Amino acid sequence: MVELAVILAGGRGERVRPITDIIPKALIPINGIPILSRQISQLERVGIKDVIVLTGYLSESIEKYCRNRFESMNVKCIASDPAFSPSERLLASKEIIGDEFLLVYCDNLPSSDLEIKSVLNGSSPVTFLLESRSEGNIEILSDKTAVYHVGKRKSKYAFVEMGNICIKSKSFFETLSVCQDLPATLESISKDNRCNFVIAKNEILSISNLDRYLSLQKDRSIVILDRDGVLVKKMKKRKYLTSIQEYEPIERNWEGLLQLSKLGVDFLIATNQPGIALGEVKPEFLLEFHQILASDLLDFGIRVLSIYTCPHHWDDECGCRKPKPGMLLQAIEDFHLKGKKTLYIGDDDRDLEAATSAGIPGILLGDEHNQKHKYSDLLSAISEVTELL
Repeated sequence: MVELAVILAGGRGERVRPITDIIPKALIPINGIPILSRQISQLERVGIKDVIVLTGYLSESIEKYCRNRFESMNVKCIASDPAFSPSERLLASKEIIGDEFLLVYCDNLPSSDLEIKSVLNGSSPVTFLLESRSEGNIEILSDKTAVYHVGKRKSKYAFVEMGNICIKSKSFFETLSVCQDLPATLESISKDNRCNFVIAKNEILSISNLDRYLSLQKDRSIVILDRDGVLVKKMKKRKYLTSIQEYEPIERNWEGLLQLSKLGVDFLIATNQPGIALGEVKPEFLLEFHQILASDLLDFGIRVLSIYTCPHHWDDECGCRKPKPGMLLQAIEDFHLKGKKTLYIGDDDRDLEAATSAGIPGILLGDEHNQKHKYSDLLSAISEVTELL
């Protein structure tokens, strides 16, 4: 039986933006648990002993997440150029992978272990896991074998392949080297060989695009957070965080967020960053820092799905700089929060004003505001936050 799985987790996940601006697709949480973690747990249950995660975009975040997390499994991350295609990523590691393995896409999670086991038991060079669709790319022949077709999906093909492809062929990498394209390789092998398939009768969870992902998260709450003064300690007035070394988490607030996370809450961040307009903070550094912040929060158990930033000067009269509600309204639209319970947690009167203008409640922490209710930190405000949610 095949004992190795190879997870393709190197792409940029453009169709799941804005989430993938700060976290790689493989770490997007489904009901609080990153899809990669769910996949590896499933692979262990079906008898896989070793997992290779082929990374690219934000590879450090994935490696950090995997490090020391899967003690009963041998999980190895192999990074390559973020611009690599799936075929280039596979070819770069072909000597380590070998001829027999289960190929897994990081954005699909079958709900049935038995169906994965059936794929692993396939005896053909390639065994596909299929899902019924109105337009597909897999043709089922009269001899009950499957042929993959490259190109636009068509109504005459009633199935699509969903990853979890079992490869048992010495010719796979030879063909991949010639084709330099994974779909073309699957087409070539399936046309030249009798290839087995398993039709999924149970749901396959997919995060292939933002709408499909959000449909899996209907029962979860989202809280929007300020950054400076809530998540990280503020710099002195008119000073801006310009290096990772200056970054200090506000620990008691992180502990409060962890409590909310355990109750089924995910988070967004909305932050004014005029240091960009002033030329004191480089946009590249700000993005890098936000990716590190999201990774650190995830490692702590806090799931941040996106960070909204106003880069404008306070005199620019933009619609996104708090106290104006532009960032919050954009977050509400992107994550379909209209009509759902949510709130904004900040530390400044402008935060509360922005929340009110966006039509959501707000809570302020610390003492740098004029509100009557004073919460020194999020832990002391937990009861009110949970009441609002």
